Amino acid sequence: SSGINAEWPLRPGEPLQESFSICGWVKKLRSSTDRWWFAYGSSASPYQDILIEDTGCTYIFNAGLNMRSKITAPLGEWRHLCVSWSLSSRAFRFYYEGELIGTKETASGKKLPIDGYMVLGNEFDSFGGGFEDGNAFGGEMFKINVFSKELTGVEIKEMKDGGICSEVELTYGRTRYLKWSDFLLEERSGNVTEIHVGCDNELSRWDILFTSPFLNKPLTQDMVNSLRHGWDILEDFVGATVTERFILHFKFYHEEEHEQ
Repeated sequence: SSGINAEWPLRPGEPLQESFSICGWVKKLRSSTDRWWFAYGSSASPYQDILIEDTGCTYIFNAGLNMRSKITAPLGEWRHLCVSWSLSSRAFRFYYEGELIGTKETASGKKLPIDGYMVLGNEFDSFGGGFEDGNAFGGEMFKINVFSKELTGVEIKEMKDGGICSEVELTYGRTRYLKWSDFLLEERSGNVTEIHVGCDNELSRWDILFTSPFLNKPLTQDMVNSLRHGWDILEDFVGATVTERFILHFKFYHEEEHEQ
C-alpha cells in the first residue's frame, strides 16, 4: 500500500511509553531525501518524538541519527526497516535489511509521551497536522507494525529473512500493539492508493471482518458506521450474519471495485 500525506491519528497509550519497535517494508520511489514514512508527535514535541526517513535518517526525542552514508536505498525495491527503543536500554536502534547499522543513546528516565498522533507517509509541522508535500514519502509501504517491546536483533533479522510475504509478525500476539490492518482502517488524506504487492496471504480490507467484533455476528448499522467510508456497499446487507462465506464473497468479488 502506498502512502502520501496520509494521517492516522492513533493514540498509542501506555504500552509504548517504555519500549517500542516500529518495523515494515518500504519501497522508495523518489530520489530526494527528507521523505518521511513514519512520524509520531506529542503536544510537548509535535515534530520529532519519532521520525523515520526512507534513506537512513531517524529522530527520537528530538535527537537525530543519520545513517545515510551506511545504506543504499535504491528506487523501486522493497527494503525492510525497523527501529527499536526501550527505557531500560536507553538506546534507540536503527536496523536496515535486518542488520543493526546505528544506535543513539537516549536520556535516562525519558519516556514516550502518550498524547500524540501517528502518521504514515509524512511528518508533522504542527501538533497533529501541518503537512507539506515536500516531506511526503511518495513511495510504497507494506506491513507496518508497531510492537510494544524492544525487539532483539535476532527477532528483527528473522522478520526480514522471512520475506515480505511471511507471517512472522503474527507470532507476537498482543505485543504487536498496532497492526498493518489497523492502519488500513483509518481515514486518509492526500493521494493514498491501496495496491497489491503480490502475496497470496495479503490482507485486504475485507479481512477485518474475520475479527471478533464482526465474525459470526449480525451486521448492524453501528458496525457499518465503525468502518471507513469505502465500505458503503455493506449498507445493502444490514441484518445478514457475517460468516466466512459472506466475507470471502466480498473479498474476491468486490475488491476490484474498491481499487478503481
